[in-house]
Amino acid sequence: MIFENNQVNIEGLPQIETVDYQALDRAYLKVSYIGNAIFFAFLLIGPLISIVIIDQAEYSFLKILIPSIWLILMIFSFWITGAGFKLKGYALREKDILYRRGILFRSVTAIPFNRVQHCEIKEGPIERYFGLKTLEVYTAGGESSDLSIPGLRGETAQQLKTFIVKNTSDDDAIVE
Repeated sequence: MIFENNQVNIEGLPQIETVDYQALDRAYLKVSYIGNAIFFAFLLIGPLISIVIIDQAEYSFLKILIPSIWLILMIFSFWITGAGFKLKGYALREKDILYRRGILFRSVTAIPFNRVQHCEIKEGPIERYFGLKTLEVYTAGGESSDLSIPGLRGETAQQLKTFIVKNTSDDDAIVE
C-alpha cells in the first residue's frame, strides 16, 4: 500500500464567509433582554445595601459611585446583547451545520453531520413563553453540547433536528 498525502488547493475550498446565515428569531432578543434584566435586578442588591450601610461622610461618594457603576454595567450589557444578536446566525449545508456568534471575539462553529452523536431540543420558561427553543448538537467525547443554537421557533428547531439526524448515518434514522 502506497501512502499519499497530497496538498489541497486552498483557493478551491468552500468559503464560510460566503454562506448566507439565517438570523435567530426576533423574539430571542426579548428573551435575552429579560435574562439581563433578571440578572441585574439581583445584582442591584449590592448597590442598595451599600447605600444603606455607607453612613460616614468621607465615604459618601460611594453612594453615587457604586450605583453608577451598576448602571453603566447594565447599559453596556444591554448594548452588547443587542449588538451580539445582530451577528448571531446559523446555516445548514449539505454536510454540516454552522453557527456564528460574537462581537469582540467572533467565532463560527461548524459541526459535520458524520460527527453528530445526537441532538436535543430544549426550552427554558422564558423561551417557552415566547415559543422559542434551543437546538443542541452533541458530538462524541463530551457531556455538554458542542453546538447550541438558541432562538429558534419550535417547528424550525424540529426541522433542523430531523435533517441533522437523518444525515448522521446511512441508515434511516429514527427521530425522537
